[in-house]
Amino acid sequence: MKTKILLLSLSLLFACAASADENLDGLKREIEALKRRVTALEEDNSKLKKQIDVERLIVRKELIVSDTGQPWEKGFEAHQIPRGIYARSVGDGVGGLWVRSRLIKGEIDDPFDDRFHALEKDGSRRGSPGHISWNIWLDGAWRQMAIIQGEALELSELPVEQWTGGSHPGRLRFQTFRPQHDEPLTDALIGQGMMSLGGGGFGSEGLPYPKEVLQLWGGEMRQATIATPAAPTVVSDDGSREHEYAIIAVGVQGRRTATSRTTKAKGLARLHWDSVDGADAYVVVRDGKEVTGPLRIEGRQKEWADKGVK
Repeated sequence: MKTKILLLSLSLLFACAASADENLDGLKREIEALKRRVTALEEDNSKLKKQIDVERLIVRKELIVSDTGQPWEKGFEAHQIPRGIYARSVGDGVGGLWVRSRLIKGEIDDPFDDRFHALEKDGSRRGSPGHISWNIWLDGAWRQMAIIQGEALELSELPVEQWTGGSHPGRLRFQTFRPQHDEPLTDALIGQGMMSLGGGGFGSEGLPYPKEVLQLWGGEMRQATIATPAAPTVVSDDGSREHEYAIIAVGVQGRRTATSRTTKAKGLARLHWDSVDGADAYVVVRDGKEVTGPLRIEGRQKEWADKGVK
């Protein structure tokens, strides 16, 4: 009897040991599988930090594209100058999109356009759906300097019952802020094949809507001729042999001024001259012969180097 009990105990012991080994092996397999899943998740997380590929991205509050992770450029938080791209949904404060640096747009086989859509809260049309403004930071806030605004005709010009999907006329308003005025003054109204030009008019008041093709208010038409340029200045030369230089100013319609006085140089020269009011381009004359076509050079001061061509 004792022998049977001993054999049974040994059998149970071996069975328990075998079961424990199987459980341990199963636990090891689960741990290895868990390690593989963690490794895969870490790899996916590393990839997501560099690139995300989704069919739809929903951002409910903020989108920040910034190398520093901050929405605003350090030191310019009050100005709201973005570090890169910052977008905020409508909610706490004003929602919008802020872009730092150039906004470059392009399209293939379909011209791009910018549209300003605006409605009143009751769904009715808004007469001025949007504008573009150029601003300066002054006295702790951005201040407008110049505005281009698109607007609908007044209801006195086209009654509301005549507004249809095929009849929705509008016009452009150009406004600027002038010294000693804290409201924009209308400088021009363009639309319906007609234009009003003139001074005055806070917002939509003052400058009449045009009744003719072109109406000029509060001034007179003046035509100014382009003055003959002064002689160019020689900045440097290569000392090869003497030359005489002069320039001619050219207007936008192609009309030329007389040739300026000449300047002597000891060789092929680098020239400098001041721009002339109304001039669109310049022609350089070397030793009485035109050596350039019309040059369009940016800036108030022009500079050109003679390479010896022509």
